[in-house]
Amino acid sequence: MISAAPTPVISAAPPRSESPSIGYISLDESEAFVQAVSQGIRQSAATAGIDLVECDAGWTRRGVKACAVELAEAGVHGVISFQPFGDLADDVCAATGDAPTIGIAYDQGPCQVALLRVDEEAGRMAGAAMGQFASERWDCDVKAYVSLESGPDDPIGGARMQGYRDGYEEYCPLPTQSYTLTDAQHLITAQTQMRTLLEKIPGKPILVAGVSDIAILGALTAASAQDRQNHVWFSGQLADPAIRQTIACDDHYIGSVAQFPERFGESLVPALVDAMEGRDVPPRLEAELELVTSANVRQLFSGILACDG
Repeated sequence: MISAAPTPVISAAPPRSESPSIGYISLDESEAFVQAVSQGIRQSAATAGIDLVECDAGWTRRGVKACAVELAEAGVHGVISFQPFGDLADDVCAATGDAPTIGIAYDQGPCQVALLRVDEEAGRMAGAAMGQFASERWDCDVKAYVSLESGPDDPIGGARMQGYRDGYEEYCPLPTQSYTLTDAQHLITAQTQMRTLLEKIPGKPILVAGVSDIAILGALTAASAQDRQNHVWFSGQLADPAIRQTIACDDHYIGSVAQFPERFGESLVPALVDAMEGRDVPPRLEAELELVTSANVRQLFSGILACDG
């Protein structure tokens, strides 16, 4: 793994070598989701016989600038970029000589030829499952709807949570009591905000939709601490390993949506090779999505224990 340079200065890319190579700017290798994306890219590049030059930006502007320098010095022929800073995209393109670039989640400026992003549809799938559940179980008579969101600095997450509402309304109108909690994407912040909110919402049923399953774990903890776990039903995103046992065994967990980040490379690498060789690629690459419930979680993922009782 290439580490970030201490004093990055972006300059023009040198001549590229004859051997085809791909540069990869990773978002942050400390995150399990990103690790899965990276491993899939490595495997796909190896299968294609393509050299892969990796750089972990650490979710920092300084890291992105350092990675641009590293990829420029390596003379890569194409770039997969998982960096979130839109105002740095032009600089990265310039550094790599406008090498064709495929973005993950975030737009990557004028050299971008395609984008893989999971937004509204993932939320709509889970929201529709929640709406169908509410319709069949309570005839849509729901006490409250709570959306655990990251906030305005995360437009992708915001689109996903709007997708939740759209999917839910395919079956039921949103309850009069509908709440949006921002900066609730983390376990502790979700737990703290959910604890305060539950004190204001007596009764049941309460539906909670989360931008991540880590947020849902925080909300679950808050409900349990107030002995309200039988009042609240949940749905999250990513089918994170930490939530899979809950999906399998807690009948208050309605469903999550898996994105299978370990498979992203199977579409990213071939599409970038096509672009590097002058062939057209679709501007939008689709991730494989699947609703994950107690009915299929064991078939999709291994290592889930038997439920107590």
